[in-house]
Amino acid sequence: MSLARKLTCAYALRHPTRMFLASLATIASACVVVWVVSSYDALRSQFGPMASEYLGRYDAFVVPVSEKDPFVAAELIDALRKDAAIAEVQPASQSSIRLVNPDADDEMGGPSFFSPSGGGARGAGARSQPPSHDAAGPGQSGRSARPSSTGGPPQRPGARGRFPFFMPSLVGTTAAQPPYPLIDGKWIDPQHADRRQCALDSGVAKQLAVTVGGNVLVVFGTKEFRLKVIGIVDQHSVAMAVRSPSALPSGPATAAVYVPLALADKLTRQTAKVNLVNLKLREGSTAADVRRAWSTRLATAKPPAEMLGIDDIRANLEESMMAANARRQAWAATGMSLLAALFIIFTTLSMGVNERIRQFAVMRAVGLSRGQVMRVIAAEAIVLALIGWAGGLAAGWAMLALASRAQPALFSTGGSLGTWCVLLTGASAFGGALLASILPAWQATRVHPLEAMSPRRSTRPSVRWSAIAGVVGVGLIAVNPLLVYVVPVPDAARYAIYEAIGCSSMAVGFLLLAPLTILVTETVFTPGLGLLVGLQPRLLSAQLSSNLWRTLGTTVALTIGLGLYVALQVWGYSMLQPFVPGDWVPDALVSFQRGGLPDTEIEAIRSIPGVDGQQCIPLAVEQPKLAEDITGSHERTSVARQDNVIVIGLDPNTAFGGDDPLIKLDFVRGNRHDALAKLAKGPYCIVPDHFLDATGLNLGDRFTMIPPESPDKRVEYTIAGAVSLPGWHWMTKFSGLRRRSGRSAAMVFAPYDQVRRDFGLSAINFFWMNIDKNVGVDAIGAALRPIAERNPGVQQPVNQQGTWNVGAQNFGPSVRISTPDEVRSRIGDRADAMIWAMCQLPLITLLVTSLGVINTVMASVRARRWELGVMRSLGVNRSGLFRMILVEGLLIGLITCLLSLGFGIMAGWCGMGISQYVSFFGGMPTPLVIPWARLAIGLAVALGLCLAAALWPAFTAGRSEPLALLQQGRTAM
Repeated sequence: MSLARKLTCAYALRHPTRMFLASLATIASACVVVWVVSSYDALRSQFGPMASEYLGRYDAFVVPVSEKDPFVAAELIDALRKDAAIAEVQPASQSSIRLVNPDADDEMGGPSFFSPSGGGARGAGARSQPPSHDAAGPGQSGRSARPSSTGGPPQRPGARGRFPFFMPSLVGTTAAQPPYPLIDGKWIDPQHADRRQCALDSGVAKQLAVTVGGNVLVVFGTKEFRLKVIGIVDQHSVAMAVRSPSALPSGPATAAVYVPLALADKLTRQTAKVNLVNLKLREGSTAADVRRAWSTRLATAKPPAEMLGIDDIRANLEESMMAANARRQAWAATGMSLLAALFIIFTTLSMGVNERIRQFAVMRAVGLSRGQVMRVIAAEAIVLALIGWAGGLAAGWAMLALASRAQPALFSTGGSLGTWCVLLTGASAFGGALLASILPAWQATRVHPLEAMSPRRSTRPSVRWSAIAGVVGVGLIAVNPLLVYVVPVPDAARYAIYEAIGCSSMAVGFLLLAPLTILVTETVFTPGLGLLVGLQPRLLSAQLSSNLWRTLGTTVALTIGLGLYVALQVWGYSMLQPFVPGDWVPDALVSFQRGGLPDTEIEAIRSIPGVDGQQCIPLAVEQPKLAEDITGSHERTSVARQDNVIVIGLDPNTAFGGDDPLIKLDFVRGNRHDALAKLAKGPYCIVPDHFLDATGLNLGDRFTMIPPESPDKRVEYTIAGAVSLPGWHWMTKFSGLRRRSGRSAAMVFAPYDQVRRDFGLSAINFFWMNIDKNVGVDAIGAALRPIAERNPGVQQPVNQQGTWNVGAQNFGPSVRISTPDEVRSRIGDRADAMIWAMCQLPLITLLVTSLGVINTVMASVRARRWELGVMRSLGVNRSGLFRMILVEGLLIGLITCLLSLGFGIMAGWCGMGISQYVSFFGGMPTPLVIPWARLAIGLAVALGLCLAAALWPAFTAGRSEPLALLQQGRTAM
């Protein structure tokens, strides 16, 4: 090893620029890992304090584990009180509510509104009921809850358009002390429910702009209750739903309205069932010990329950989506950095071996063994790995130190390097280095002593062997789409097979295809590039293929980043396509969120200037649950596997008939004529095509639904046709069509009168219409508002999404208009931001690996110094030499772009296919979308980096004198 170390040091001193560039690229790769993994470590370091803050003054809590009986039995609570290790037992009931600040009207007259995401929009035809007055306090009259005129939650100054992502709950408690620090006012008296007082979580108070002494209106079902706010607690909410080991959401509400337990009974019109028991332990007792002591008793209770402590919450946080995404990003950064280091070091070692063939031959002639030659190459790889690892840690630590000073909230524990970070950085550096040294070491050991007698020239690789490798590569590439789209594979094992076999075979396939791609690109593009730069094409031939390994390593390294960028763009925009509203959507969907309109108002709506009276129809809407789990939602939930559907009753002839129907449906199964004929006869319906795929149903089959207001009744419809309905999910998300939170399995169209009879609907809450774009939505909304105001009624149960001030425009407290253009704009902006965020790491990897291009072009220039000297002697000027080397960098970029496009499109297509089975957003017909405009950004970046990397080698070669080039080339021969 002493000899290997000396030879390695001598080589590094002989080629300092090459070693510097290779080390810099390896350092940059390691630095990426440091940054990403340290961010994950910083996140994990906050889980302990977050879990402690989430528990507040308590040490543990008991929660039910049964979906059928989600409460804790009174006998179990009494038994807990008798445990000597437990100092305090505080039962609580938690119920989802809607909340209004009736005293905080905004500029359009609507009070601030706060509702649970589990609310829901009653469909059109909601049963109008008079406001309840029995809940009003002494001297107060009840008033109907109504949203803000903007339809969204209250806005803090300077934060308009934002909305909460958590659910307010009514928490009935017997505790004489607040669960969290009291920051204003006083705590409620649990013995005096008659005072109608409450305390708010600080987040809810901010959202509603309520202070101590103010009032809130609690809406439970169709009932309303005015409460006085006497205190605000500083609750530190964990940004997730804590899940018990049984996978049921559990734990204290993350947005709460605290009232005495007796008052909660009255507000919910039932004896409140305790679904949370907070426990304060005596000194010397631990949650883990108490949990072990009670595990059997809790599991066998009727109904069963579980105890959760700080360790469970911390573990839950580590498995949360936020942590899982950060963990996946850390692994992805490590993998990409390992590959980048592998190919950068491989290229460097390959260049060194190729240039020192005669040196190795001489050393072999004077007694150097094959093992010693291998150790020399391995030592060079380890030196690069050590420099990359140490430099990456140092650079990463400096970046973290600066970031922690600039934004201390993001790095509460400071900019430190954790064990996890150091290990992954070392794995990426040394793993890449050792793997990269295998082939160059094998090449070096094949050198014979006699080769020292004659120079070894680089020869163009065999086209025959490159073609054979390309054919094998194409065969391996085809394995992945066959596994995803053709070969029948059990769903449970599909993703594992896709990762282990499909992705691996595709990566190896493109690696085998790379040599043929280099030869073809060089042959096809060289004539055109020669004409472009004013050089003879013969001067540009075989620039890259003369040293295939060097070119292969560089282009594959660049393809890691660019190929993943292309894959993410193709996969992201393809998966987005089923959720973008298509041309079938009418111009406007109008919702009346308070009360409902009688049939006599239909003509008034149609006569509004700007509304096409011939293409304006009322809708009867309901969101019933499926009587049977025909979608398989209990097995695997997705956007297409839900336990409910949205039924829309409409006039079939206006909606679907004629030459210019209101809703322009594309029938996938069945046809328009037959479907209309069946809809005219009875309980038939039209469903989306993905609903048939998810359920296994076909035309003529029936499915049964349960009306929400009549759980003992059954409604059965027969399928008359299946249509393509891209984007219906998002049209229901913002419009208020959904009654409940979450998603539905399908949007089902049926005759208007049939739906009204089956679901007992009378008033009208929705209209679909085409409008005159010259008149505009604002004028139509202003005309609709007086119609809504002369038909007052209770606030319909609209889910949180149907009240946000996004995706729709609101006119007064009732009228809300959703347009497909607005929804498309919102979806596009959100998708662009998310996909761009995913693509940042691949682009950083591309930037890091571009440093290897400089080494490659410099090595190419060094290997051809004799040739370049001859060309300069024969009349090629400095500019010609400069352009010739720039073309070499451009060719490397073109090869990278071709390989990346092939790999990225194939990977995106296969990822799109596997997402149908493993992603929550799968199950919808997904077309392949290639966003060329966005791909052009990445391709242009790659070409620009390759040209920039070739500038310095081109400049240095161009300024060299012919004699100097000939002398340097002669000594290297």
